[in-house]
Amino acid sequence: MLNSGTILIIDEDVEVRRLVQKTLERAGYKVKTAEKHDNILQHVFATRCILVILGMESLQNSDINILKELRASALLPVIILSPPLPEEDALTASVAGANYHISKPVSEGQLLASVRSVLRSFNVTTQGSTYETESVLIDFENHVVSKKGKIIKLTPTEFSLLSLFVHNAGKVLTHAYISRQIRGPSYDKRLPYSRVYVGRLRKKLEDDPNDPQLFQTESGKGYKLVVKH
Repeated sequence: MLNSGTILIIDEDVEVRRLVQKTLERAGYKVKTAEKHDNILQHVFATRCILVILGMESLQNSDINILKELRASALLPVIILSPPLPEEDALTASVAGANYHISKPVSEGQLLASVRSVLRSFNVTTQGSTYETESVLIDFENHVVSKKGKIIKLTPTEFSLLSLFVHNAGKVLTHAYISRQIRGPSYDKRLPYSRVYVGRLRKKLEDDPNDPQLFQTESGKGYKLVVKH
């Protein structure tokens, strides 16, 4: 299914939630809704969503903290809905982790175009329900990974990074690109995020992490998921 995966809408305004939900469902997306509260991450992981649409009335510290928490804990895109923002506030939201901003009142056309654009940039819409290598099976619908029939526990960030590799199978993902996906646009270039997280995937999914067959190093560039025909 082209629009596989769930979009999570978080907004205190019930009318906005209903409008966004109906618009997305008519376009074929699966949608869940929630009010803003302290357990947003719990909703994110419980719904196994591919995108968060987060409503804001103003750019308060609590909203910025939510964006930062989402970016640090899950590799998934975030669209914010708010009244028109000054340029400096829009930049602050972007640095905190927002991938796109839509001004209220919500235009259905802009909403759909933005969702499609953001998901396309994250390669989400090309995702099938499963992906299989010689020894590893990934069930995207249920967020389950198994190796030779044994369930492998991955953290949300590890699963998201694995998904990123699958969506770009055979392509080199640069160190900077991986780090941005893990830590957001304000990541510290001095820290080896890509090496650390790819190392964790190798440890859990490779037969021999010291001789990786799945996640190949491209010297001086980054890593790629090897596709064997």
